[in-house]
Amino acid sequence: MQNNKEERLQMEIAVKFSRLFPNKKGQLFHVSNERNNKIQAFKARAIGIVNGVADFVYFSKKFNVATELKLPNSRHKVVHIKQQLWWGEVWEKQGGVWRLCTTVDEAMSCYEGNLKGYTTKDVKKLLKECKTKTIKIEQWQNKK
Repeated sequence: MQNNKEERLQMEIAVKFSRLFPNKKGQLFHVSNERNNKIQAFKARAIGIVNGVADFVYFSKKFNVATELKLPNSRHKVVHIKQQLWWGEVWEKQGGVWRLCTTVDEAMSCYEGNLKGYTTKDVKKLLKECKTKTIKIEQWQNKK
């Protein structure tokens, strides 16, 4: 289940985007793929919700970007990050851009076309170096 701090980061991004770009309403949206229990997860998969889909999708005439959000100093299961990486690679094969972002500014840069954050190649490299079942985002920031 998603923690409230990450949800707060998502809210900050959505609010900032809507304030900066009122003319782009509907072009940035949150993908609600969080579930509270196994029954909800089973039902979600049955209706087509896919594990690993990014938190936000932004589309425009110039480019489409999906952003996965992680809080600095947060811990995540490697298997979950691998699912998100897999989906990011699927997205990129279809011509989109995928980034893992840890701040509002990183995410906003993506929607403006500056594309800060971790690429699929960055994440793949960091996962390859990881020798545990969980990874702390702080470890990534030290290697960026």
